[in-house]
Amino acid sequence: MIDTMIFSATAGKDTNTLLWQTSENSSVIFKQNNKDSLQKIYNKAIDFALQEHVQNLVLVHDDVILENFSEERLNRLFKKFDVVGCAGTTEVSLKAPALWHLMGGGFNSGNLHGAVAHGDENKKHMTCFGEYPKRVVLLDGVFMAIKREVFTKIRFDESCPSKWHFYDLDYSMQCHKAGFKLGVGDIYITHKSPGLQSFTSEFNKGQEWFLNKWKTK
Repeated sequence: MIDTMIFSATAGKDTNTLLWQTSENSSVIFKQNNKDSLQKIYNKAIDFALQEHVQNLVLVHDDVILENFSEERLNRLFKKFDVVGCAGTTEVSLKAPALWHLMGGGFNSGNLHGAVAHGDENKKHMTCFGEYPKRVVLLDGVFMAIKREVFTKIRFDESCPSKWHFYDLDYSMQCHKAGFKLGVGDIYITHKSPGLQSFTSEFNKGQEWFLNKWKTK
């Protein structure tokens, strides 16, 4: 049995590679696949986690540095929350542009929580959204840690037409509606990507899908 599996996805050949193992019961698996959507890749990770009796599944972008991650820290946060992230919002207004921080009311709303650094090993700056730990409704998918009791019941919706967007917002909404507790905590990361730079046609299709799905529920 693996206590915690950290899973990341990047473009490349479809393979499973064990990057490193911190202890007998903790491992990191790197999944490479440039053809499938994140929703499909993450569901494959869930299938693998269920098969291997993984207790906690961490889904993280491949361009992220885990600054202070530890199983002890994660387990402490799991005493409060069922799904843990680095950034999220306590309130949501479903509207375009469907970005978690804008749907949460923006930086001056008091609804945003958590912190994420951007940059690299040499230079980085921290964006502090608000106090934490805090229960939220939506999580930024750059880092999502999920208890087994959650990923046993909730999967990523592969009907989303956007391969790289809205997987996190939709999963957050599914978990929230099912009564699971989402929260942000003191897990610090550095994201090497600046994030979304433009609203592509793929993003717009995913946005329409997301808003249509959840505005009626």
